[in-house]
Amino acid sequence: MKKLCVLLILVAVAMAVNTRIQTVLPPLEEKIDINRPALNLANNNAPFDYMPVIGRVETVGWTFYDWWFNGPSYTNCRVDAVANGIHVSWMYQLGSDPRNTRYNFYDFSTSTWNWPNTGVNVYSISTGFGGMDYDPITGHAVICAHGSVGGILTPVVARDISPGTGLFEYSNAPSNNLWPPVAVSNNQAIHIAMTNNIDRDSLWYSRGLPWGTWSTPVRVPESGAAPMFPTQNIHASKTSNKVVAGWQCSEDLYPKRMFYRLSNDGGVNWLAQTQVPFPPSYGGITPGYHISSFFAMFDNSDNLRIVAAVSDTGFTLPAQIWMYSPHLANPWTLVHHYDAETLAAAVGYNAIFACRPQVTQASNGNFYVAWEQFDSLNYEPVTSLARADIHVAELTNNGQTVSRKGRITDPDNFTKRFPCIGGVKNDTLILMYQIDSVAGFGPTQGQGPTTNNPVVVHRLHVNSIPIAIEEQPPVKTYEFTLNAQPNPFHNNARIAYSVPTTGDVNLTVYDILGRPVKTLVSGTQSAGNYTAIWNGRTNTNEIAKAGVYFYTLKTSDRQISRKIIKTN
Repeated sequence: MKKLCVLLILVAVAMAVNTRIQTVLPPLEEKIDINRPALNLANNNAPFDYMPVIGRVETVGWTFYDWWFNGPSYTNCRVDAVANGIHVSWMYQLGSDPRNTRYNFYDFSTSTWNWPNTGVNVYSISTGFGGMDYDPITGHAVICAHGSVGGILTPVVARDISPGTGLFEYSNAPSNNLWPPVAVSNNQAIHIAMTNNIDRDSLWYSRGLPWGTWSTPVRVPESGAAPMFPTQNIHASKTSNKVVAGWQCSEDLYPKRMFYRLSNDGGVNWLAQTQVPFPPSYGGITPGYHISSFFAMFDNSDNLRIVAAVSDTGFTLPAQIWMYSPHLANPWTLVHHYDAETLAAAVGYNAIFACRPQVTQASNGNFYVAWEQFDSLNYEPVTSLARADIHVAELTNNGQTVSRKGRITDPDNFTKRFPCIGGVKNDTLILMYQIDSVAGFGPTQGQGPTTNNPVVVHRLHVNSIPIAIEEQPPVKTYEFTLNAQPNPFHNNARIAYSVPTTGDVNLTVYDILGRPVKTLVSGTQSAGNYTAIWNGRTNTNEIAKAGVYFYTLKTSDRQISRKIIKTN
C-alpha cells in the first residue's frame, strides 16, 4: 500500500509540473522478465506543418520505421468514452536505436496531448508489429507487440495502470509467436491472434484473463484454410463478450478466400469457421481478397461488420473496398471502386491501389470507412513508387448507402500510409496515419533513404466529407496479355492472361521442338482476365523434364508466346 501511495504521489507531481514519467509496477509473475522502461523523449520534434484538404492535423509523434503492417492494418487509434480521450500507438525507431512501440493520449477534458509531438516508449525491449485496444470498463490502454524475451519472440502485453499516464505493467503471452493484433472484450478479457514463429504459416489464439494468466493457444483455422502469412486480425465487442478472428488465405490460387471464426463467450468456445463469400462482380472484375483485408467491428446493435480490399485476379488495379454485413438480406455495400487509365508507378510491397480499410460507427448509426489509396500519377522519383493519400466514406441507411466520400489529404511530395480509424466524437471523425517523406519502406526493404516521419491524428467534421457521387459500373476493356510467375519454376507456375474479346481461346505449353506438352485452356471465354496453373506435367500426367518451354495463347485473330523454364 505504501508503494502504491508513493507511486500515485509521483504521478500527481509529474502532472502538476507538466511533465511525464514512465515506470512499471513490479511484475505479477516471475516469468515476466521485462525491465524498467527507460525514459526516452529525445526525439522532441516540433509539430509537422501540414494542411490537409479538410479538417486539421496534429503531430503525436515521429518515427524512422515506416513499415507498420504486413497485411491488414491493426487497431492503433481508439476514441475512448470511459477515459474521455484518444489512445494512439505506433511502431517507433529513432536512428539506429532499437525498434519500439510508442504511445500517446489526448485528454478531452484539458484539450491536450500528454506528450506533445513525441509520445512515450511502451517497452524497454525492441518490439514491433502489434496493435492496441482499450479496456471498456476502466479505460486503460492495452498494447500488444512482439519482442525477444529470453531470446524467443513473444507477444508482450502492456497495460496502462491509469488512463493516459504512460505507466505500464506487463504480461508475456505464450512464446514463440509474433505479429499479434489485440482486442479487449466487455468482460475485460484480452484476446490476441498470433502467427506461430516456428512455421510462420499457422494462426493461433490465446486469451488473457485474469491479468497475467493466458490460455493454452488454440489453432484458429480449420482444415484447408491456413493463412500462410500474417493476414490475421482480431476484434471484440465493447458491449458483450463477442470476439471475431479473421484472416485471408494468402497462398490460395486466385481468387483468394477470406474466413472468420466467432466466439460468443469471450473466446472460451468458438463457432466453426465461416468463409466470407466473394462480393458481386462489379466493373467486370473477378473479385478476390487481398492480404490487406480483414478489418471487423461489432456495430451499435452488436452485429458483425467486415470491411475488405478486393482486387481482380491478382492485379493491383482495379481495386475495390467493400463492407460485408452478414445479418442483412443484402449484405454487400460497395464503398469504393478505383481504376485508372494511366499508371506512372507501382504501389510497392503488399498493397493494391486501394487497400487497408478500417471502419467505425457513430452513435447516430452512420458508418465511416477509411483506407489508403495510391495515386496512379503521383510517384516518388527516388524509389519509382506511387504515393498514397487517405480517403474516407460515410455510409448511411444501416450501412447500405454511401452518402459521402472523398480524399482528405492532398497529393504532394509525401505518401500517407496506414490509416487507423479511432471513432467519432461530437460529429468529428478521428483517425491516425503516417506521413512518409519517401514512398517505400526504407529501413526494411531498402526502398530509398531512411527518413524521420511524423505520425499524425486527423480530425474532420463528418459534414465536411464531400457528397458521394453514385458509382457507375465502368466499361472494362482488356489488353491481349500473357505472363507466367514464378519463372523459372519447380512445381507450379501461375500463367495470367487477358483476352480483349469473347471467342475461342487456347493456352498450350510446347517444348523447344514445337510439340504440345500440356493444354491448359481450350474453349470459349468472355473478355477478361484469367489465370491458369501449369503443374509441370504433360497431357499424359507425366512429370515434364527440366528445361526450356514455350507457352502460347491463341485466339481467332491473335497469338502470343512466352518462354518459361522448368527446374528440377
